[in-house]
Amino acid sequence: MTDVATRVTQGVQALAADHLRREMWQAQHRAGLLTDAQTYDALADAIEAALKGQSVDGDMPWSEALRSRKRVKPLRKAAKAMREAAKAIGGTVTAYEATEPATVAKARQDKALRKAERKGATAAALNRGAAQALDRFAAAGQSTDDQAAAPQSPKSLGDYFGQQRGA
Repeated sequence: MTDVATRVTQGVQALAADHLRREMWQAQHRAGLLTDAQTYDALADAIEAALKGQSVDGDMPWSEALRSRKRVKPLRKAAKAMREAAKAIGGTVTAYEATEPATVAKARQDKALRKAERKGATAAALNRGAAQALDRFAAAGQSTDDQAAAPQSPKSLGDYFGQQRGA
């Protein structure tokens, strides 16, 4: 077994290396952690089975099973922690790759480009809406000028009901 400092140094070097070496490091450590979890589970199963066979005078029928589960609980927790650590290894590699300077710069550039495109689309929509509104106002102003230029005869009640005068 290697000491902790050596293992940490190897891990940092593996993360700083190319993608293939990072994947190999990840697979190696994940396999080691999952093997440890299986070992703890097997040990807990063996101890639990052995304790279930030992009865104490005055035990209730369920006491042996309860006592055995209570005694192997730390081993089950250790196995669960190893499985969670194996999952975290993948997250560590992914997070490291996401924080590489080239990746961060590209993500920022893509984000700025999308923002500029959204702003441009919004400005274009506003300009189209303003132009349409101006066209409508101009058309409305011309139609009122045409009506003002034509002589208007006084309106009678028949004009509103579609009847002719003097009919």
